[in-house]
Amino acid sequence: MAKKFFRQKVHNKKRTITQVIIISVCVIGIISCLLLVHYYNSKLPEGAVATIRDSVTVEVNSKLPNKTAFFSELKNVDAKNISVDYKKIDIKQTGEYEIKLKVFKKKYKSTLKIVDTISPELTVKDVTIAKGTKYRAEDFVASCSDNSKIECHVEFYQLATTQDGGKIDYAKFEEEGTYTVQIIATDDFGNKTAPMEATLVIGEGSEMPKPVKCNFGNTDYDNEKYILAVSVGENNCAIDPDLYNNETILAAINTFTNDELAKIKNEFNKLNIRGTVNVYPNQIPIPNKTGEGLVGYALEMVLKNGDGTELEHYFVRSDGSRVYSVNKYNLK
Repeated sequence: MAKKFFRQKVHNKKRTITQVIIISVCVIGIISCLLLVHYYNSKLPEGAVATIRDSVTVEVNSKLPNKTAFFSELKNVDAKNISVDYKKIDIKQTGEYEIKLKVFKKKYKSTLKIVDTISPELTVKDVTIAKGTKYRAEDFVASCSDNSKIECHVEFYQLATTQDGGKIDYAKFEEEGTYTVQIIATDDFGNKTAPMEATLVIGEGSEMPKPVKCNFGNTDYDNEKYILAVSVGENNCAIDPDLYNNETILAAINTFTNDELAKIKNEFNKLNIRGTVNVYPNQIPIPNKTGEGLVGYALEMVLKNGDGTELEHYFVRSDGSRVYSVNKYNLK
């Protein structure tokens, strides 16, 4: 009896092991088939090449990029072979969004960066007030709009100086007369306009007396030789040339340079260029035609890759536009 029970137990155990082995083989087979199917579904057809970019950058409130923009290289792949999911993207909101794409049956992921790097569009107007009346920077704005659709921030330009390098406060004119003020607009992302001039008339509006003599000559300069980025003249007078490295005077060109550096960085981020790009800003003091005074600064920008080859070389005008001598990437 005991022997029979023992044989039956051993037989049952063998049958259980056999079942486990069969089931395991089946499971492994199913997993292998699934992996094989996934492998072939995740492969591109022979001869097709698709290299995904890490990210693509566009301006807020612009158009969504073409789906091919997410690839740095495409061979034997038509746009119809690419699908992209834009359902959760809000082009009206800055930020970073994960993008899922598919080429044939192979899946990819990239990032869409929606940014604001464009300065507001500002139009100014002249203002006339009675003596003793308060005025604000906003009073001089005819219109101001930004591509972000967010309200502009308007203020008096705070880096203007006199002939002797003293600071001009456009918010504190009180006496009767006619004054020139400068206004700038900024958006929520730090993009600024160049200073724009408007006229303030207080009381009868008698003209401000012009200097009997400009101590360092007037602001005429060789505009065929130089491209003025920042002016430091006032009332048609140049300033003391020894102030070219004065911190107060340099504040204007430093701010202008920093804005241009941020702008060019964003532009190159959009290009997704691999390798090192070195940027060399050059602030050039500009004398007047007589050489007696300083009228402003030119801003020269040179961009080189790691081996020293020039990629971009240009001067920046006061309105932010550029004059190129080298423009490999066809920047605006």
